[in-house]
Amino acid sequence: MKIDYDQNEVKIEIEGSVYNLHPLWIRERSNEENMVDQNSLQRLYDPEKLPVDLKISDLTRINKEKVRIKFSDDHTAEYCLKSLSKELQRSKGLPEQILWDNSNIELKNFEFNYDENEDDQLLKILHYYHQYGFVLVSGLDPKDGEVINFANKIGYIRETNFGKLFNVVSQKQPNDLAYTSIELESHTDNPYRKPVPSIQFLFCIENSCEGGDSTVVDGFKVASDLKNKKPEVFETLSKTLINFKFKDKDAVLEKTGKIIKLSERGELKQIKYSNRLDFVFYQQPDQLEKFYESKRLMHEMINSDKYVLKFHLDPGSLLIMNNYRTLHGRTSYNTAEGSRWLQGLYIDHDSAESKYKLLAHE
Repeated sequence: MKIDYDQNEVKIEIEGSVYNLHPLWIRERSNEENMVDQNSLQRLYDPEKLPVDLKISDLTRINKEKVRIKFSDDHTAEYCLKSLSKELQRSKGLPEQILWDNSNIELKNFEFNYDENEDDQLLKILHYYHQYGFVLVSGLDPKDGEVINFANKIGYIRETNFGKLFNVVSQKQPNDLAYTSIELESHTDNPYRKPVPSIQFLFCIENSCEGGDSTVVDGFKVASDLKNKKPEVFETLSKTLINFKFKDKDAVLEKTGKIIKLSERGELKQIKYSNRLDFVFYQQPDQLEKFYESKRLMHEMINSDKYVLKFHLDPGSLLIMNNYRTLHGRTSYNTAEGSRWLQGLYIDHDSAESKYKLLAHE
């Protein structure tokens, strides 16, 4: 890493990219004791009161990892170059995502042991989850409410109109098709919510029926393949507004969104796909033709052998899924013989991200 400066900027070169750092930008990142609270790292000063014409007075390379910078307001601070590099490259401090289909995925089952070091096990589980968008954990006690105990190890549970915990069992008068025994094709959960729940836990207590296999699909891989091979389809699905709507006797929930949601930088941010409750807004017929054709193609992909990973959840097994990336479903099952009882809940992205960062740092 090369570093140079003049009074108006610090210049850092990282892997061929050059970053010109404004004095105020660097000054606001000082973690000296008189600048930030050492517990919370919250600033002890108002950055808007720093001199608008702040300059760099001096820069000294302490070692390979650190520099000392003196500013024109007489403040001196030490900076970790690795930390600056991560921020400049917008590293989230999480494992790099691995996009997958059936050609490069091998289902890994993490056996949880209540008697072994919990943090070590959770770090491995969350590492895999952040890479692939889902993870399968087994060895839990197959009993009512155990999924709550495990989820609390990672983050805070988000309650919805389905409750803090919902039972996925076949019902006579269900308010959602999940509570039937019919096949559920690949979909994401609750696209009608503001905001959409981030991470879903599905825990198996009983599963002795014929059928009822679980399925997962990497929605980001599907979207990436569309972008590379069918750019016009990708563009249509990332620009067409959909109204997602849920209604029962207790709630009317609606959310406008796109099937493929991109960040401001054009990166994949979220997949919202649930074709039992989506309604495209009015457009001219030729535009709608493009949309319907594009959606059919995506539907074929997310339900094809190339992308669908299928497995059977046994009692004590837990499936954790990124509901913004991973689509899921199940095959139909027969309740005439045996029973199928799953329990589900949601937590937020920041819970799993925070837990991973804390464990990785430790």
